[in-house]
Amino acid sequence: MSAAKPGSVARRLLVACLATVATKGRLANAFSFVITGSGSLEVQLIAGKLAEATPGDTAAIIVPGEASYAKKCRSLLYDDGKGLSAEAPSGPALVSTGDDIGTALDSAEGLLVVCEEQPFADSRIDLILANSPRLAHVGLLSRHGGSLRKLEDSLKKKCDAKEISCSIVRAGILKGGGPGNGGEDGRTEWGLSKFYYNTIFDLLESRITMGFDKFTLGAKVTAGDPFSFRGGFLGRIASGQSFEPSDTDTGRTAAAAALLAAVRREAGVDVSLSTLKGEIPPSPEEWEAMFDAAAK
Repeated sequence: MSAAKPGSVARRLLVACLATVATKGRLANAFSFVITGSGSLEVQLIAGKLAEATPGDTAAIIVPGEASYAKKCRSLLYDDGKGLSAEAPSGPALVSTGDDIGTALDSAEGLLVVCEEQPFADSRIDLILANSPRLAHVGLLSRHGGSLRKLEDSLKKKCDAKEISCSIVRAGILKGGGPGNGGEDGRTEWGLSKFYYNTIFDLLESRITMGFDKFTLGAKVTAGDPFSFRGGFLGRIASGQSFEPSDTDTGRTAAAAALLAAVRREAGVDVSLSTLKGEIPPSPEEWEAMFDAAAK
């Protein structure tokens, strides 16, 4: 790769977000997030969507520059199955050019790095941190079982050196991510749009995913990294047969909301996420209480 100015290269990575209400340990009410990473696109989009739904918050997600990719992202965010409406929200911002990424980093107070599948390059993290003058907290979505421990430790050290808070949120096998029951009004989307279900072509997987999004939206927070990752061939087959709660599964919607809630705090967290029964995701206050309990 040819050499480039830190400001232009780093301008390739962004965005994330959360829902607001005054709770203990949280930073300013309005927050600017950048979300990036090599991991789950669905988690990144849900985080951006949740952030943009919060009055005053903004989110930018760093994505490839292809128009088709941006269209896919917009459909996953807001397509109700009948196409994108002209009334669909404009955010989160999908940024891919150096200038747009740089602008997002200039104002970012929270950074979400989603890379539960494989490590995110140290050099990219260095560029982001060097070009984010207002950054107060970094949240990393990592993996159960310690396979990304080197990345976790490296990020903590980098954040400590810059006096930035750092949170590690670990996920098991990711599940769900669609709109679920639609809340009490039948329209609220906890996760992605109905279009997401149209992208799942396996009948069993589709049924399990929709069941998960209706009945397994609860979350369990456990301190540290106590669970093995069961994502091998047999583990994924077993997980794919049921939407029952499991210590080694994690909801995509919960992962996104947990990252936002963690980065909203002044102090970092170091936790693992699992699933519980629930037809409504945890509220910001409930995330705060679970993080506080895990820290004791």
